[in-house]
Amino acid sequence: MPFRGNPAVFVCAVAAAFAAAVCAVCYLRAMRANKFVRVVLELSELNERVQYDVGVFLSEIPAYLERIRVSDFAYNVCHGGMSFKKELSGDGVSIVKSCDDGDLRVSFTLVPSAVALKTLYTLVLEHIVLIIRQDMLMKIRTLNDAFTNVLKVQVFVQHDIKNIAQFIQTSYYNLQNLTNEADELRYVRYLKDSYAPLMLKANKIINTLNLKPSDKPPAMMTIKIEDVLQQLVSLYHLPCEVRGKGSVYANEGTIFLIFDNLVKNMYDKYLEEELELLIEIADEPDKIKVSAFDSGSPIADIERIFEPFYSTKSGGSGVGLFQVRAHVNKLGGTVTARNTEKGVIFDITLPKSSPAPDG
Repeated sequence: MPFRGNPAVFVCAVAAAFAAAVCAVCYLRAMRANKFVRVVLELSELNERVQYDVGVFLSEIPAYLERIRVSDFAYNVCHGGMSFKKELSGDGVSIVKSCDDGDLRVSFTLVPSAVALKTLYTLVLEHIVLIIRQDMLMKIRTLNDAFTNVLKVQVFVQHDIKNIAQFIQTSYYNLQNLTNEADELRYVRYLKDSYAPLMLKANKIINTLNLKPSDKPPAMMTIKIEDVLQQLVSLYHLPCEVRGKGSVYANEGTIFLIFDNLVKNMYDKYLEEELELLIEIADEPDKIKVSAFDSGSPIADIERIFEPFYSTKSGGSGVGLFQVRAHVNKLGGTVTARNTEKGVIFDITLPKSSPAPDG
C-alpha cells in the first residue's frame, strides 16, 4: 500500500478527496441554482413578451416548469367574474403561495420532484405569484381608469345636454305666451340669432361622443369676442351690458365653449339673486382681457371653483368652470375669480394669437 507507514500522505489524500467531493457538490448546487435563476429571468421575459396577459402567461408556463423538474402545478386566480383555474392532477408534497387583495385572490401550487430543493422552488413560486398579481392589478387599474373616463365623458355630455334642454324648455314657455304676429316675428329673429351658438353646442356633444378621432386640426379664424358675448347674453336673456371690443385668432368652438360656460354661470346665479351684470373687454397690445362682474353674493371656497366636479350650486356638475380653465390654459391664457366688496369678478385673459393646435 502506498500510504503504509506514511500517515501524513494518507491524511492529505483523504483531505484532497473530501475537498474535491465538496467542490463537486457545490458545483452541482451552483448549476442547479443557476438553472432556477435563469428560469426566473425567462419568466419575466415571457410576461413582457405576452404583454402582461395573465391568461397567455399561464398557458405558456408549463415548458418553463418542466426545465426545473416540477412534477405538477395548480393555480387559482379570481377577480370579480374573471377567473383562471387549474387543478392538480395527482398527489404529492406541494409548496403553496397565496395572496388576497380583497376582490383579487391569487394562489399557485408547485409539486417539486426534489423536496431538498424547496428553497429554489420557493423562489420560482414567489416570482410567479408576483408576476400574476402585478399583471392583474395593472389590468384592474386600466379597467377602472377606463370606466372613470367614461363616467367623466358622461358628466361632460350631461352638462351640455342640460344647457340645450333648458333652452328648449324656455323656448316652449315663450311659444305658449306669444299673443300676436309681431311677437312671433321677434321670436323668430331671436331663434335665428340663437342658431349659431346652439349649433356649436350640438357639435361639441357629437364630437365628444365620436370615438374616432379626427385627423383634421381644428379650424382657426379671427373671432370678435364682443360678438360671441352678445350672442350668448341674448341666448340666455341676460340684462347684461357688453362693453369694449377685442379679437383673437383661435378655434371658434373653443372660444364659444369658454364664454358659454362663463355666461351660463352668470345666468344660473341670476335666476337665484337680483343682480347687476356687466362684461368688459379690454384690448391690450398682445392679449385681450374679459372681466365679468355680478353684484351677487360672494362665492364660498372660491379657490376651489375651478376644480373638476366641485360645485357650489345645488345639482351642479362642477364641469363648466373646470372646462373654462382647461381651455384657457391650453390657449396660453389665464382665468381667475375674486370676491370684492361690490360683488364677484371673473377675469379671463387670452393671447390674440393662440398656439397652433395639436395635430
